[in-house]
Amino acid sequence: MYYLERGLQWSKTLITYEEAKTDFNNQQRQPGQPELHAPESVRESVSEQTHDNSSLYSHNDKYIDLRTPGDEKRGVITIFLGWTYGFITYMFIAMGVISAEKIIAGYGHNGAELNSSDYLILTLFPLFWPIILFIFLKYTSRFIRLESFTARRIIVRFNRITRKVYLLRPKHLGGIRIMDWDKTEILIDKKMSELEGTGGFVILVWDKGDGVDLGGTPTDNIEVTFIGKPTRNARELLAFWEYIRRYMEDGPAAAPAPEKLICKFPWPWLSLKAAWGLDTSFVRNRELRVFVLLNLLLWPVILIHATGHWLSLLLCYEPRFPKSIEDAGR
Repeated sequence: MYYLERGLQWSKTLITYEEAKTDFNNQQRQPGQPELHAPESVRESVSEQTHDNSSLYSHNDKYIDLRTPGDEKRGVITIFLGWTYGFITYMFIAMGVISAEKIIAGYGHNGAELNSSDYLILTLFPLFWPIILFIFLKYTSRFIRLESFTARRIIVRFNRITRKVYLLRPKHLGGIRIMDWDKTEILIDKKMSELEGTGGFVILVWDKGDGVDLGGTPTDNIEVTFIGKPTRNARELLAFWEYIRRYMEDGPAAAPAPEKLICKFPWPWLSLKAAWGLDTSFVRNRELRVFVLLNLLLWPVILIHATGHWLSLLLCYEPRFPKSIEDAGR
C-alpha cells in the first residue's frame, strides 16, 4: 500500500538534500525527452472542468480531506506473511504438545523408554520454532508495516482558511507535516492530451523550508505527497487537480461536495470491491467484457486477496489529526 511513500523515504537516506539539489540544477533535458509543462503556481487554472475523482473523505467550508493512490493495493503481503507467521506458531504449539506428552509419559513413539539425550532433544526441538519466528519477524516486519500494524490510510488535508496542506502520515513514512499551499509545486503536465497521457495521480512537491513539522521545526528536505485515486485519462487528471485548486482559491461553491464521500469503516464488501477491481464500464462496453470473464475465472484468487485486504485494514488503526490541526482556521 505504502510502496511509493516508503520508496521516497528510503531515497532520502541515499543522498543529502544539497546533493540532490545540485544534481537537479545540473540536469539537462535529453534529446527526445518530453518537456514537463507544469503549472507555474497554484493560481494557474489547468482545466475548464472539475472532477472530484471519488477521492474525498471529507468536504466542508473549511477543509477537504483526500486519499492517496495506493489504498486498494494492500492485502497480498498481509495474507502471505500472516500465513507464514501462523504456520510457524502452529508448529511451535504442535511440537510443544507432542514433546510434553512424550516427556510426561516417559516413552518414545516406538515404546522405548526415554534417555537423557531424548529428554534434551524433546525440550530443545520446540524452542527451534520461536527462534525461526523471531528471525523471520526481524527481517520481514518492515514489509508487513507497508499495509498492516500501521495507519490505515494517509490523509492529505487542504485547509482554505489557513491556506495550508496537512500531511497525516505515520512516523516511518515522514510523519505529520504542515505545508504552505502557496509554495506548492504541482508535477502534472498542464498541456497533456489523451494521446500523450493516460492519467495517473497528482504529485505535489515542496522545497526545503516550505513547511514545518508538528513542533514548528522547518522541514529539512523536500516533501512529496501523492493525491487521489488513479485517474483513467489526462482529462480526469487535470480536472481533479482543478477541483482542488478551485476549492482552495475560489471556495466550496466552485468545488461542491461529491454526492458520496469515501467510507472509512472497514466493511468486508469494500475489500471485496477493491480486490475485484472492475467498474460498470467493463459491463457496458462489449469489447471489455472479456475482463469480467477473466475476473470470474480468477474468483478464488480474488477472494484470497479480498481476505488479505480486509485483514490488513483490521490490523491497522484509524489515523486522526491532532487537535491543533483540527482547530486550525476556526
